[in-house]
Amino acid sequence: MSKIPQFTHLHLHTEYSLLDGANKIKPLAKKIKELGMTSVAMTDHGNMFGTIDFYNAMKAEGIKPIIGMEAYIHNSEDLSDKTNRQRFHLCLYAKDEEGYKNLMYLSSKAYMEGFYYYPRINKQLLKEHSSGLVCSAACLQGEVNWHLNTQNERNVKNGSKGYEEAKRVALEYKEIFGDDFYLEIMRHGISDQLFVDDQILRISAETGIKVVATNDTHYLEQKDADAHEAFMCIAMNKLYDDPNRLRHSVHEFYLKSPEQIYKLYADIPEAIEATQEIANKCNLTIKLGNPTPPNFKFTRDKLKELNIEIPEPENEYSLENDKVLFAFECRKGLEDRLKLVPLEKHEEYRARLETEINIINNMKFPGYMLIVWDFVKVAKDMQIPVGPGRGSAAGSLVAYSLKITDIDPIPYGLLFERFLNPERVSMPDIDMDFCQSRRGEIIDYVVQQYGRANVAQIITFGKLLAKGVIRDVARVLDMPYAKADAMAKLIPDELGINLSSSWEKEPKIKELCEADPQAARVWEYALALEGLNRNAGTHAAGVVISNEPLWNKTPLFKPSGLDTIATQYNGKYIEDVDLIKFDFLGLKTLTVIDEAIKLIEQRHQKTIDFKTIDVNDKGVYDLIQTGDTLGLFQIESDGMQDLCKRLKPSNFEDIVAVLALYRPGPMESGMLDDFIERKHGRAKIDYFHDELEEVLKPILENTYGVIVYQEQVMQIVQSVGGFSLGGADLVRRAMGKKIKEEMDKLKGQFADGAQEKGFTRAYAEELFDLIVKFAGYGFNKSHSAAYALVTFYTSYLKCYYPAEFMAALLTLEKDNTDKVVRYVDEVKRLGLELFAPDINKSDLVFSATNIDGKEVVMFGMGAIKGAGDVAIKSILKAREEGDFKDLADFISRIDSSKVNKRVIESLAKAGVFDSFGYSRNAILSQIEKILDATNKASSAKKMAFGSLFGDSSELTTIDIELDRLPEYSQKEILELEKASLGFYVSGHPLDEYKDKIDKINYTLSSQIDDLADGSQILIVGKIEEIVEKISKKGSKFGIVSILDFHGTVEFMLFEDKLKELKESFDLNEPIAFKVRISKTEQFTRMNVLKIETIYEAQKEKVKIKQKEEPVLPLTIAVPLSDDESIMHKLFDIVVNNQGKRELKILVKSKLADIELESGIKVNDNLEKEILKVKGVYIIDVENSSNK
Repeated sequence: MSKIPQFTHLHLHTEYSLLDGANKIKPLAKKIKELGMTSVAMTDHGNMFGTIDFYNAMKAEGIKPIIGMEAYIHNSEDLSDKTNRQRFHLCLYAKDEEGYKNLMYLSSKAYMEGFYYYPRINKQLLKEHSSGLVCSAACLQGEVNWHLNTQNERNVKNGSKGYEEAKRVALEYKEIFGDDFYLEIMRHGISDQLFVDDQILRISAETGIKVVATNDTHYLEQKDADAHEAFMCIAMNKLYDDPNRLRHSVHEFYLKSPEQIYKLYADIPEAIEATQEIANKCNLTIKLGNPTPPNFKFTRDKLKELNIEIPEPENEYSLENDKVLFAFECRKGLEDRLKLVPLEKHEEYRARLETEINIINNMKFPGYMLIVWDFVKVAKDMQIPVGPGRGSAAGSLVAYSLKITDIDPIPYGLLFERFLNPERVSMPDIDMDFCQSRRGEIIDYVVQQYGRANVAQIITFGKLLAKGVIRDVARVLDMPYAKADAMAKLIPDELGINLSSSWEKEPKIKELCEADPQAARVWEYALALEGLNRNAGTHAAGVVISNEPLWNKTPLFKPSGLDTIATQYNGKYIEDVDLIKFDFLGLKTLTVIDEAIKLIEQRHQKTIDFKTIDVNDKGVYDLIQTGDTLGLFQIESDGMQDLCKRLKPSNFEDIVAVLALYRPGPMESGMLDDFIERKHGRAKIDYFHDELEEVLKPILENTYGVIVYQEQVMQIVQSVGGFSLGGADLVRRAMGKKIKEEMDKLKGQFADGAQEKGFTRAYAEELFDLIVKFAGYGFNKSHSAAYALVTFYTSYLKCYYPAEFMAALLTLEKDNTDKVVRYVDEVKRLGLELFAPDINKSDLVFSATNIDGKEVVMFGMGAIKGAGDVAIKSILKAREEGDFKDLADFISRIDSSKVNKRVIESLAKAGVFDSFGYSRNAILSQIEKILDATNKASSAKKMAFGSLFGDSSELTTIDIELDRLPEYSQKEILELEKASLGFYVSGHPLDEYKDKIDKINYTLSSQIDDLADGSQILIVGKIEEIVEKISKKGSKFGIVSILDFHGTVEFMLFEDKLKELKESFDLNEPIAFKVRISKTEQFTRMNVLKIETIYEAQKEKVKIKQKEEPVLPLTIAVPLSDDESIMHKLFDIVVNNQGKRELKILVKSKLADIELESGIKVNDNLEKEILKVKGVYIIDVENSSNK
């Protein structure tokens, strides 16, 4: 047998052909190698999403990656033409960097300008950007093949013109691409392909255009064909057995071997040879892993603002310009900040600033800092609330001087080297918090400043994960919902769980699949599809900014229906393609603070400037020590309230520590308890050894001798071991990895340095071991201090302006009924009054006022359900001319086009019109009479418009008199309030029983989420509803809704308990239910143990367990090795140290790192044992996320 010619797949769809391609990239790379092929192309539909993923995976297997795209072409000269949906397929491949850039440009334009159902380009655009590209005519949907396929009636109906037109189109593409255009032939056994086959060869013979053999590859193995059909059904929302759905008539769209291809194309071997010809033409190398920070954009307007000389006045982007402006703004900003600093400290500040400026300039990052400075400055100029900082950037005096951050790093020992280490070049990473509702305005500014093509958000991909893929496949296979739901619920509730590990962990899955053929089929297809991309979206915060159009580095994507541009490469690869991410985060608390300050200014004519307020204000800490921290940033949870009562923070440093210590690691290790005991004098504060006290005390005094922060680790390494701060940061990072060989080396260096400073070597070695232990739990103090400042702001406002603060909180959370209920309770606990909405006293939002000597939080009319902001703003505009005197005055002055029947009913139910002297019953019962009057008022206004007397209110005033009807009962009023406001204002159905209920050790519905599995609690409330049902087995059960003081909770009663409830209890009275809590990661279930009267429940004992804080996964790095003993040792250690902590494994090689979900949970002892295995070390996941 003759030698099989080499073959390269040139028409292949990866998982990035969303809901169509089912080739997972890593298994694809392995299969290509296994089949002996040396190159392969990716041609995803209209996009380049998977380019870097594909490129890296192929390179890792020694395969040449050919970057391509199956583009959509339409024949209109207007790229954005939406008059015709017709589009044709065309395959494009990048030969070199020029072709790669053209491909990215074409894909970007297709989404940004050509999108109409699909991302499209036209031939004019293709001609202009064809350099460096190879082109093939694609499949039956390619324009050449489409015209040839006249046996297809649909084609003919839509304009297919036959052979001559196909030949003309082929020559048109040859004119564009020359010898880089190929006709494409496919042999899948489809009749239409067989019909055009000979005609393609004829065109080739007549024109000299070469033919290339391809296989339209959508999945890896032939056995995956049925699963792929199900995949298509998920995309189309069709049933698998729907006779009218689009389906493949053959199962040939898999990755065929060169041998299989040769059999198909033995008669035209030149078509196989053409695949190698194209592969040889395509020699693209994508330069990865060298990100360059963007430069600041100097516009002419910006130059006019500056009163300084810059080196290159005509250059928009220049590093030298950046350096000059950067230093100028830093120094100017510092002088402003020094107004609050004692004179004797000024030189210390100036010296540190110059050091930071020099480091940033040397690292070529001044442009990055200026970009952040500019958009933060603009946000503040636009009065958009900006956070005081977050992450390690808060340790930079430069950031403080530029007013990027608002926390002075020097008094709190915050270190610049934690932000930027001159001894380890890495990109700066400044995350900024903005008011959540106005964050988009800042992104819009950046787009305007740098250009739409230079700014983009970052794409994300939703995936078909374990439970979801079971539900999706079950749906298209027409499995009954209840059966599918039960099957999905068999998947264990574990983070990162996959189907394979579920099969091992849950025996019932295997039992189900063996007993039920339909379930087995669902499982088979789901297993094949699990992990595939389902859809594309955008990252919540990430934005990239470039000095050149982004399509030179990443293709761009425009999410359907949104005016947003995103990168086609996800966040994992952004830095790899020479881009820097900026995070624009939304923080609701900033909006609360801003709203509270505005209310204070309106009411007290006082401006709150936190820069001038003492962060150690005693009143604030008196409040925090009580644990009454509901609504306060970061410390409002039940666990935090308890911690504040135990720890009793007395100054700002204590709050910084609280935020750092309230995490699983410090809590489990005993650090938190040790901190509390030392603070209160119940445990001795020591500094390891007397000879080290002088050097360690200044570092650890604020944390009572406990190493809490990463910065403290760095300072100890510097002060005792003699390292520079940059070197100390490298030591800190190494401690996180815990590589034994490296630790031994660093320990020796530390001890050497300590000895040179006169310290005892043995003590230094012991201290190093202690630091290593605490380093794993250490938190980034810069981040903690910045967020503690926000905590202080909210605490100060609640302490001194509680009415305004609670009004602001209620405004922000008005759509979250559960939170509103809790905050309303807090309003009352604070001794404030909450007044129902009033037509003449309420604003759009909640407000604060004083009525009859009482501090009052006034309900905002914008929070009334069914009213809407447009209507309320219209009413408030009319009220600017004066309060509404009565109902007639209201009707005469409002805009009836905006204030309709629904609005008036919603306002009446909430009691807005109570001050008019009519009962709610009267207004709601006579709503039609009111509407007639509003229509007459509207007509009168139209008639008066333009008349000589048009400005006379007499012409437009309508009289109305309603019948005086008795008010609803109290119960009915409360129900109306709940319907319109979401909760009760003027009372609560349980108020009359409160004294008796308070004698019960009950749990509120709002507290259930904070309880741990196994808790036994009492729920007390009134029955709102009982829905009786029959199970499949014929048993009766009921879903019971219970109303308590904080909301409604539902649980199920089986037949015996349901009968007991209905026959033995007065359903109009409060009832107590003793329930046991069962919790998984996703669900909370309540099993009713006992039903009691509120008198019996007063004697009942409960068993409350607080929910444990989530434990972060443990990630271990394992070198890729042929040494099987490593894996055997690792396996033995893992098996013998199973626990509650998820284990992840990072397999490291020179080419790529691969993270694996182990599906195993381990205990903390594993950390110690794992270091016995050569080359294996711990990845410090927790601290690596603290930027």
